[in-house]
Amino acid sequence: MRNLIIVCLVSYAIAINAQSVTVENETAHVEYYRMPDEPLDPSFSTYSAEVDISKSDLNKVDETESSLIDEYMNLEGYKKVSSKGDVEVTADIGSFTVWSESTKTHRSKTKDKNGKEVEKVTYSMEVKYSLPITMEVYDKKGFLLANTSVSSSSTTHTWTSTTYSSLSDLNNYWRYEENSRMRQLHRDLLRQEMKTFSDELNNRFGYRKIKDTTKFETIGKKKHPDYDEFQKNVDIIKEAFSTMRADKGLEEIKAKIKPALAFYNAKAAEYKSKSKDDKKLKHICLLNQGVAYFWMEDFEQAEHFANEIQRLDKKDKDVKRLIKILEETRESMENANRTSRHMIIVGKA
Repeated sequence: MRNLIIVCLVSYAIAINAQSVTVENETAHVEYYRMPDEPLDPSFSTYSAEVDISKSDLNKVDETESSLIDEYMNLEGYKKVSSKGDVEVTADIGSFTVWSESTKTHRSKTKDKNGKEVEKVTYSMEVKYSLPITMEVYDKKGFLLANTSVSSSSTTHTWTSTTYSSLSDLNNYWRYEENSRMRQLHRDLLRQEMKTFSDELNNRFGYRKIKDTTKFETIGKKKHPDYDEFQKNVDIIKEAFSTMRADKGLEEIKAKIKPALAFYNAKAAEYKSKSKDDKKLKHICLLNQGVAYFWMEDFEQAEHFANEIQRLDKKDKDVKRLIKILEETRESMENANRTSRHMIIVGKA
């Protein structure tokens, strides 16, 4: 009898532990247009671009003006025209400057098999160089919108060769490789800084299409009695979000996730105790609604559920992140005079 009681108690403890709540995150796809930091005149719809660079430098880096424009000077969201766009973008690319070529000596000490200290000396070539690039942006009325140094002559970069065991070996290497290496450094730095140019241009003025992910919560343990139901509803949201596109509206997704939001809302009302498990389950339900409403751009509802979580736990890190991104997104949309981060058409407010 005593053994039977022990077995029952152990079984009961195992059952309780199997039903305890663990929380896992599920990843969902999102896509939207990033709002520019400095929105342009809402009537603007076109841009033109040009590169100011010497022909000899172009030849050295195996590029053309058109190749640089096509790859690095796209103002996202706007239509490119050959000249006289509503916005005119210029990349002023200066001369590639080599500030120094110097031989570096490296000394290290090791011990041979007899324990005797041996000094090893190796040599390498170090090159310091820079490439100035300036971004200029004017509107069609001739107003200067940007005159930004993307990189300057004073910002030097350093390249170091592999090491050689003798100066003669290093000198032989450098005699044959110097010209091609300099061209490579010039080309690589140009591409690196023009990528920075593109980022600067579009962060300030463009509507960049962003593909990203967001997270929803669900029950982690499969043995929990509500696991299947929670998983089913988070899957509904994930499947709906997989169809999100920056150039499409959100109405279809809103309709698809409606049953899941209704489920979370009803379930949240059931968890009234102060037990850890009830708190975790309520958190799942409230946070998932807040995150979903944020991405559906119903910011009032997203804020409502964020406040509900904070009412239960003011220090909750998940909701702090949600509130921060909610505030930043609202501000960026107001700044750009946009009501949605989807279906953006420039030239229209």
